[in-house]
This record gives sequence, structure tokens and C-alpha cells, in this order.
Amino acid sequence: MLQNELRKLNTHLPKNRKTIKALLTETEPSTLTVGGDKAIMKKSEIEALSAELPDELRDRMKLPIVLLRRRELGPGAFTLLGDEYEEYAFSRVLGDYAGTFTEFQKARDSPTVFYKPQVSELTRRFHSLIVIGFGLSD
Repeated sequence: MLQNELRKLNTHLPKNRKTIKALLTETEPSTLTVGGDKAIMKKSEIEALSAELPDELRDRMKLPIVLLRRRELGPGAFTLLGDEYEEYAFSRVLGDYAGTFTEFQKARDSPTVFYKPQVSELTRRFHSLIVIGFGLSD
């Protein structure tokens, strides 16, 4: 029953995600949600994010970014649903990491945990590109 309620709670999550490069070619950047609605992203926010990233990430990083609330990791903890490209990008945008992607891969031993102040900063700057999801701990 709880899983069914969580499924209902998460119908706003994206069904699929698109690369920054692909979204920049769209007049009205959007994607479909699990619930069948259209999630519109602001082109100005996509452009702002793109300007802060190295060229190679624009073909690999997908939007919208899904942050999962992880209660088992402590108060205000979130992990990114995606891959290390998104983790690297947001670590750079937040000023938490300044190295190259290759260096990030070598230094990374577990998924990056983002905390409420970081999520608030990301949401303030890229509101239409961030989606918060909820789940159960293992």
C-alpha cells in the first residue's frame, strides 16, 4: 500500500530526460512526466547552466535533474538520480569541486550526497530544471 502511495506521490517525475544540447534546440524545452503531463523547463535556465559547464557535458548531461530525498542519510540529505555527469556538473556549479571530470571519476568512491542548503541554492538558480522525488530506504 505504501509503495502505491509513493507511486502516486512521484507522478511528477520525468518519464525520460533529454540532454542539454537537445533541449537548447527546442522552442519550448519540455519532457513528459510519469503521470503523462508536460514538464516545461525555462530555456534561460538551461542556457545559464550550459554556460557554466565544460563543452563535453552538454552532450551527456540530461535534464531535468531528479534529486531523491534520502531520510536514511540524515536530515536534509538528497542523492541525484542520474549518473556521474550530473553529479560532477552540480558539484562544479556549487563550487564544491573544481577539477576535471576524469579527476572527479577517480576521486568519487560513492554517490555524492547533497544537503538542503545546496539543494536550495540549485533550486533558486535552476528552479525549472530540478525535480524532487521521494522514496523508501532499502
